[in-house]
Amino acid sequence: MKYALILFAFVFSTLTFAQEEWVGFNIEEETKQLYPKDVIPVVNEDNNQIAMFFTNRKVIFGNLHDQNKQLIGSINNVIIPKKGKILIGAIYDQETYTLFFSNNNKSHFSSVSLSFKTGNFKITEDLNIEFKKEKIVEYLVLKNKLHILSVSRKEDVLISRTLTDKGLIKTTHYDLSSQAIVNNIDRDYPLYPLLFGNPNYAAIEVVNSNVPNSLEQTNAFTKLYVDNNKLTITNNFFNKYTYVISLDLDGDSYNFNSIINTGYTNNHHGANSNSFIHKDKLLTIYSTLDHLSFSAYNLDDFGLIKTFNINDKEEITFKNTPIIQEGGAFDDYRELEKTSKFLRKITQSKIGITAYSKNEDLIITLGASVEIDRGGFAMVNFGAFGVIAYGLILDSFNSYSRTKSTRISCLFDKDLNHKTGDIPLNEFDQIKNFQNANRTYNNAHLQTLFKYQSSYFLGNYNKRTGEYTLTKFDN
Repeated sequence: MKYALILFAFVFSTLTFAQEEWVGFNIEEETKQLYPKDVIPVVNEDNNQIAMFFTNRKVIFGNLHDQNKQLIGSINNVIIPKKGKILIGAIYDQETYTLFFSNNNKSHFSSVSLSFKTGNFKITEDLNIEFKKEKIVEYLVLKNKLHILSVSRKEDVLISRTLTDKGLIKTTHYDLSSQAIVNNIDRDYPLYPLLFGNPNYAAIEVVNSNVPNSLEQTNAFTKLYVDNNKLTITNNFFNKYTYVISLDLDGDSYNFNSIINTGYTNNHHGANSNSFIHKDKLLTIYSTLDHLSFSAYNLDDFGLIKTFNINDKEEITFKNTPIIQEGGAFDDYRELEKTSKFLRKITQSKIGITAYSKNEDLIITLGASVEIDRGGFAMVNFGAFGVIAYGLILDSFNSYSRTKSTRISCLFDKDLNHKTGDIPLNEFDQIKNFQNANRTYNNAHLQTLFKYQSSYFLGNYNKRTGEYTLTKFDN
């Protein structure tokens, strides 16, 4: 039955999600010099041009296309700074593109600025950025600025360093020492260990809530969301509280809020909790072996909108799928009959909640997951750049496509009224179906996925022909 549904889903997706080869260009000569390890697309929102950068440990080469698919520039043999081991972000200023790098231990930062028009580039070997008793949280690219977010190891202070093509232009301190950060028994707790949590679990994830996300990504204790100039941090290290910290990255102000998770009592041992932000709503989940509470709050004032409860002895009334377990030790796919088994598995695992919108509906998934091997994909190793800047979403797609999980999915209208019916395919489901039907796109070389205007673009390198292609997907 499962495979019949998959076949139907593929046929349905080809009818609702059109794709075309948008552009192809040959990079065989460049790859003969030194094969790239990463590909980085940068969408210039000022002029709708797409810059495709290919990097290895020594050099960068790239092509520039306009919105009419025309090749309007190329550049090669751009030298990477000597200590530039990890690409952490890319920005543009008119026709100049700047790529930022760090060394492996995040103690040295450098950059290279280049122009497709002139073919020239400029290396800055040392950006002179020092961290004093701090730990880097993430790199964030927005509005053509790179923000390096760090936290003090000794004080409850977040620090944002803002960089442009001119280098470091601003350092902002957000002092949270007056805020009530406490543990489950309401004793004061420092900000630094709160953010990084248990080292045995995924501690921090940057989340793009405008695309489907896997439970493996959203089960992190600390999640970062960017909207325009605002960075919102959520934390669920302690099961009693969901902490929400919002920073104005253009200014120096912040907001701090905490809520007690619905369903929490102080005699729950082995409980589990998490949260997710989708548009104007904060969604929380709290589970024990016999009970689960899922709640939605208004993100503006944190007023409670609705709560849905699950009891271990009752059927789940608001689910639109069976209780699915994928990637188990003995069966790749199972459907669990008992609510008690669902609660036991997710409470004893890495719990998460995720949501995405489809037309006027909201699809919410509750469950827990364990990541499986993502081998075969070239993933850019540069922190938040891959999620936030210019719509690059390959990591989210790979995680969504290759995660073990126990879950239910639920369908709601925009007012969180439960709806009957099937869960619609999302964009990632449809792209994965396309990959499975086209072997050259499955486990391809130098693969990337990003959003351009309202479309998804899948990049793929064919080693046999030397051609790199961008396939456009329209919903």
